[in-house]
Amino acid sequence: MRFRLLHILPLLTCVVVVSCKSDIEKVQELNDAQNVPSLRIENLSGRQTEMGKLKVHFITPQMLQYNFAAEKHSDFPKGIELFRYTDSLTLEASIKADKAINYETRSLWEVTGNVKMRNAKGELLETEKLYWDQKAKRIYTDTWVKITNKDAIINGEGLESDEAFDSYEIKRISNSVIYVEKD
Repeated sequence: MRFRLLHILPLLTCVVVVSCKSDIEKVQELNDAQNVPSLRIENLSGRQTEMGKLKVHFITPQMLQYNFAAEKHSDFPKGIELFRYTDSLTLEASIKADKAINYETRSLWEVTGNVKMRNAKGELLETEKLYWDQKAKRIYTDTWVKITNKDAIINGEGLESDEAFDSYEIKRISNSVIYVEKD
């Protein structure tokens, strides 16, 4: 009897250790809530207002909200269209991108992948990454940019602008074309 017990005891210890390991992994998964969306919404049309006035309207196929992440944010992994309005509800600018993240506490949008932004004058900004700082009321990027308007196609690297993309500065201009009308 004693011989059998000595052989079974290590086996039982292994079973208990394996069982505990599985429980620990389960607890770690539950504690990793910052990587799991708290909210998932499909086909969303959302709005941001300031003092009761519409400022931003966005449309997205999917929004994932991370309320328990180190920094609370909303993720738009399947693309987004953003529309920014003036106080008189005139469309001031629009942005379309393959992906976006909204860092709510910093009021910062990061849009990436095939980013296209239009202003009220019809100018088109194209880039791969763009930040919109709503607190500072500006947009910026350090990546390649292309701006197309009625007078020119301007290429460069890096851009800073007001949030309406009305007044902008390209950091390093290169390979640009300016159209000149003949009299």
